[in-house]
Amino acid sequence: MSQKPYSGGAGGKASQAKRNGALSLTEKDKAEAECQAAYMAVFNDPATDITSRDGLERVLQQAGRNPSKQTIDKYWTKDTNKLTFDDVLTIVKELKPTSEDDLLHAFQKIDVNGDGYITQKELSKVLTQRGDKMSEKEVEDMIAEADIDGDKKLNYKEFCKLVMSTTSKCQESSLKRLERRERRQRRAQRTADATSKNKGSDKRRDPSSSSSSTSSKSAKKKEEIGVVMTFPPISKQQPSHREPTNLKDWYHSHSKGCFHFDDEQKLIAHQYIIDVAVTTKLWLTVRPITVGVINASKQEPKTDINVFIMRQGDNGLLGELVAFTNVKNKEKYCIQCELQAGHYRLIPMTTGCHLKVRTRSVKEKVKLVEPKGEDECTLTKEFKSTLNDIFEMVDLDGNGLLSRNEFNLFQLRTSGEAVDDDAWEVVEENFELKKGELTRKGFMDLNQMEATDGFTENGEVDDLWVTLSSMGFAEDLVLDEACPFQVDIYTQHCPCRIRAQPLQRGGPTLQKIICQSVMNAAGFTRVKSVGDLRLHTYMGDGRVTFIVENKGSNKCGIKLDCSKSKNCLSSDTEMCQTVQCYSGAAVVGLHLVPKDEDKEWTINCQESLVTS
Repeated sequence: MSQKPYSGGAGGKASQAKRNGALSLTEKDKAEAECQAAYMAVFNDPATDITSRDGLERVLQQAGRNPSKQTIDKYWTKDTNKLTFDDVLTIVKELKPTSEDDLLHAFQKIDVNGDGYITQKELSKVLTQRGDKMSEKEVEDMIAEADIDGDKKLNYKEFCKLVMSTTSKCQESSLKRLERRERRQRRAQRTADATSKNKGSDKRRDPSSSSSSTSSKSAKKKEEIGVVMTFPPISKQQPSHREPTNLKDWYHSHSKGCFHFDDEQKLIAHQYIIDVAVTTKLWLTVRPITVGVINASKQEPKTDINVFIMRQGDNGLLGELVAFTNVKNKEKYCIQCELQAGHYRLIPMTTGCHLKVRTRSVKEKVKLVEPKGEDECTLTKEFKSTLNDIFEMVDLDGNGLLSRNEFNLFQLRTSGEAVDDDAWEVVEENFELKKGELTRKGFMDLNQMEATDGFTENGEVDDLWVTLSSMGFAEDLVLDEACPFQVDIYTQHCPCRIRAQPLQRGGPTLQKIICQSVMNAAGFTRVKSVGDLRLHTYMGDGRVTFIVENKGSNKCGIKLDCSKSKNCLSSDTEMCQTVQCYSGAAVVGLHLVPKDEDKEWTINCQESLVTS
């Protein structure tokens, strides 16, 4: 098919309708809207040419068509190199949208035993093995969402509702992005027209103004190739999923945790093992909690937190990704899913956009102790307050006491040594306990003893400073190298047991999980090919993540330039960086979050292939 210029806007649509005359204006508008929505979902720009069979198939599916292999073969032959927007629009008009007859036929093909219902097993055979493959978990989530009567299978009515609502939601979301894009272009054009009017006399005197203008437009178009998205303020967005209305009747479990930096300045965090006895619906939230001295003159930004739920075998090995936090409701990040009976690992992650290694200098070091007599000392008021904050951070179950496990996790963080039987016996013999757990007073007395033992003439207690530094406190007792958080788990059909694990890095495993979550989140991800690389752009609630996937046979790189983004924080020190990716692998390129959640934020990422 030959390349034709794309003519957008109402005028372009009307003139095209007059030329063709084959469809009514309303039908043509609908077809073009469906095609534009599909392009926005896949490429984010109707001016993008399709350069692969896979790209054509994904666009047609997003446009509400269900093309077979034979249909794709018809429009993408061995001689086809590319298809323009107008080419694909013609195809969309020729292919009828999915009708109820199509759905009934599809339903009957999937319902192999003819009982009038589609089970997860029957649907999985189709969706996980053919076409644009889905994971078992995605199929499970689809059925759970459309299963009105809760029998864990779909009747014909539920099946139709699932297919039609999924298509409608995708098109509606894509068209909203297109409208925002067109509004930005109109505003930019008005600004350019005003500037041109003011400089009109200068341009008339300059014979090269015409060619300069053409060159400028060409340069601007080239500059805009990439990802450009504007999002409304996070604080004003309504969550896509709300908590269950009967949540107060569900079982509730919770635990605190914390992000820290290790000796190599890599982020570490508590992980958790959870167990459920029977299949149950789950609602999970995670949110940062505030402890430590707050600088009244400056409001510290809130740290973004994500949680990934992984299936875990009896041998401790991680299995498939089950779900991750893709909803933000005020300060909470949320998951809604169904868990089958078994063991799971919760892996928290922060992008590092807010929480970074300390770079500020401390003006004045706070005193921790004051002399009391010749060889004794007492803890200062400021230090006691900080110890109370540390106690809150370490008291993971929030019962006002430190169990042996909680105290052990604290000792591992501050001294690197586990609490063995002898060490715990010393605690039991010398400090106040309640029901076998260390009280807040006992914790204070323990630190008082350590201060007395380490007290020197100059009033410094080195071991106490090691504890404070390990817990993320600076010498002015401001907590700026740690982020405490709380995980709340609600389960409908059985209690959920949660066990905190020692602080640890996510490492390559977490990076792989992040890539998997983005590449599987079809409804939230836009994919663009750059040479042998695919750039997956995840647009979640309050977070944009770029994943680079290498489909080629050699290692190659891509440059991500986000320096023109507005009201954004980056996970990297620079907003422009080059990402290298090995053949067949996928890596995290960059995370971006809004700097001020009360303001609009714009992602402007220009990508370019890096050749060595």
